[in-house]
Amino acid sequence: MSGVALPPVADTVLVAAVDALPARLRKKVDEAVTRFSALPVTAEDGRFTVAIDDTTTVTLVTDGGVVRSADAATCTCLLAPNCLHRAAVLALAPAYAEGSAAETSTASQDAVGVALPAGAGDVAAPAASQVVGATDPGTDDTAVPAADGNAVPVEATAEPLTVQQRAAVEHLWRAAVDVLAAGVTGSGTVARTALLRAAHEGQACKVYRPAAAARIVAAMLRAARTGDPDFRLWDLTAALQELIGVLQRLRSTGGGPAEGLLGTARRAYELQGSLRLHGLCTTAVLADSGYAGVVTYVVDRDGGLWMIADLMPGDARRAAKAGNATVALGETALSHRALTRAGLVVSGATASATRQLGAGKSVRAVTAGGCGWHEEPLARLWAVPLGEQVHRAFEALALPVTDRRAGDDLVFLSVRIEGTGSDDAVHATASGGTPLTLRVADDSPALAYRENLRLLGHTAGLELLMVARPDPARPGTVFPLSVAPLDGTGWNLPAAQGGHADLAFDRLHRSHLPQTGTLAALDTTGTSGTPDGDHAAQAKPAQATPSQATPQLTAVAGRAAATTGDPVLRLLAAQVERTVSGGRTVHTFAAGRGPSDATRLRRARLDTGAVLLDRLTEAACTRPRDTFGRLAGDDGSAFAQAWLATAVYTDAATRAVAEATWLPVAPP
Repeated sequence: MSGVALPPVADTVLVAAVDALPARLRKKVDEAVTRFSALPVTAEDGRFTVAIDDTTTVTLVTDGGVVRSADAATCTCLLAPNCLHRAAVLALAPAYAEGSAAETSTASQDAVGVALPAGAGDVAAPAASQVVGATDPGTDDTAVPAADGNAVPVEATAEPLTVQQRAAVEHLWRAAVDVLAAGVTGSGTVARTALLRAAHEGQACKVYRPAAAARIVAAMLRAARTGDPDFRLWDLTAALQELIGVLQRLRSTGGGPAEGLLGTARRAYELQGSLRLHGLCTTAVLADSGYAGVVTYVVDRDGGLWMIADLMPGDARRAAKAGNATVALGETALSHRALTRAGLVVSGATASATRQLGAGKSVRAVTAGGCGWHEEPLARLWAVPLGEQVHRAFEALALPVTDRRAGDDLVFLSVRIEGTGSDDAVHATASGGTPLTLRVADDSPALAYRENLRLLGHTAGLELLMVARPDPARPGTVFPLSVAPLDGTGWNLPAAQGGHADLAFDRLHRSHLPQTGTLAALDTTGTSGTPDGDHAAQAKPAQATPSQATPQLTAVAGRAAATTGDPVLRLLAAQVERTVSGGRTVHTFAAGRGPSDATRLRRARLDTGAVLLDRLTEAACTRPRDTFGRLAGDDGSAFAQAWLATAVYTDAATRAVAEATWLPVAPP
């Protein structure tokens, strides 16, 4: 659509419109969506109008910014309301999950500071496959005190699935399997609508987690079909893996207890008593579910990490503004960015099992002094051995985002910058000599990640402290979220930044950093960024040539090149994504010349991967037929299970390889 963007449409409205179409028109709805995508939209007083031709107009009327009922979408043609025009326009609009629970639409934690590196969980990281928390729980915190005043854990009751829940799970399974079998190229409006219908039914039956996953997949399918530049195939692959994985586990229970798989309508919060908290850092969150905002990490007296989330429907612009939003906790008037340089004294604190602090009426909080990263209790975060930190982070990254405790997926590093590599990556060395690659957490121009990382890449020799999130899909790779001087001095940061810079929000300037040789050269050539705040015109700094590279950079680049990951594993990952893109049929094509992918896997001693790939190909090609040669008795479940097994193995193997690259490097 050109001009004004269409408003969100309740998924029930879209589902009803597509279901009402005759069979002959359903086959044409995707063609109509493509044709109508170029039509202009006009808006006035909550009424959005699309002129299909000289005599046909579709009008959407919003209530609170959302098209909430079927009566709010009208068409002037004679076939309305069961017409192709109305259904196609509704399909072009973003879907809105009306009535969904706050916890089911949480932001992705891989999204924290990342473009959701699907494999990473994005804030996606550059992948975006990254849920930190939901909208603020407000007065609905569920805190259970014991007789002595201490908190009592809230235990979920593992009850068998009801008949309605089993039916909802099967409906979701059928819709998900159909999407996988058809791939992105074959999953048009009808397939997406079927997924939304199943998600709505699942939500009504309290199958919250699968319903939320289905909505995320449906949103990504829409992005793929409309050519959204933010769409990434690996994000959809990770989302589809989550959906099919949780459904498979639910189906395997045989209707028995399914604790932790159904999700909850609202997260339970337990009483924590009084807390003295020190601000650590704040990060931007962009989730596949359409939520955006910030997560601020705070540390208690014992060095334990907690988080405060502010997530609402929105995009990167909402995340950029949320850093200055007031923290919804007690009487404090601090913004999230200010809290990371200050502290809080909280009484009657409540928190979820993942250590996300609640903001109920009983919570009282007042502003207190903070401390620097080199001071206790923050300093003890960097005192934990690197191997222990990495193991903890990779274990957390293997969990669903909703199950990760605050800060478990972070690493606290002392690094030395070596220089800029290719693709805007920055080479660095962690304490102990571990080579690292620093990559941009999120590419959005609304956030300062890319500019800040470019500047740091020109400070070869600079030593600093860093809060980062490892990328489980790439060896020795992290997404820096916040940085500070090694000993708390030597940098010329503005006083408001309190000794550290949150890379999503605080735009660094070369005058803030010590004048290393490379940075000083930039001062004389004028090729670095523009003054702080005027980032729009900042030019991309030139990369050093081999003759200009420092010996340390050359050595680190050589070591990094040797640990770029197993190419055969990348081949297997490509097969997993290829299925999501092209569907079941891509595995039925005859192999070309040379060894097959399964043969290459066996040569690399990845025998399990080879077996799984063979089973995937076999499941794709096995199509039972009746006595008349017609397809019969194949619902695609075997193929979906084979794909899921391959995807899970690929993720686990990739994480293992990535984690292994953090081990100490043997001297040459």
